[in-house]
Amino acid sequence: MMWGYGMWWGGLIWMALIAILVWTLVATNLPSRPKRPTALDILEERFARGEIDAETYRSTRTELERN
Repeated sequence: MMWGYGMWWGGLIWMALIAILVWTLVATNLPSRPKRPTALDILEERFARGEIDAETYRSTRTELERN
């Protein structure tokens, strides 16, 4: 009788260990969320593409850094 009870606990412990292992593997392999670009990032991209001139870039950057 005791032997069967001990095997039940042993099986439960093994299942818990396997569940923790699976959870750890899944949690560490999930891709992280992509970073949302800030207003300054967008401004720098627009300047790099030539969409805005240097004066507009400088004045907008100064305004963004103030806030």
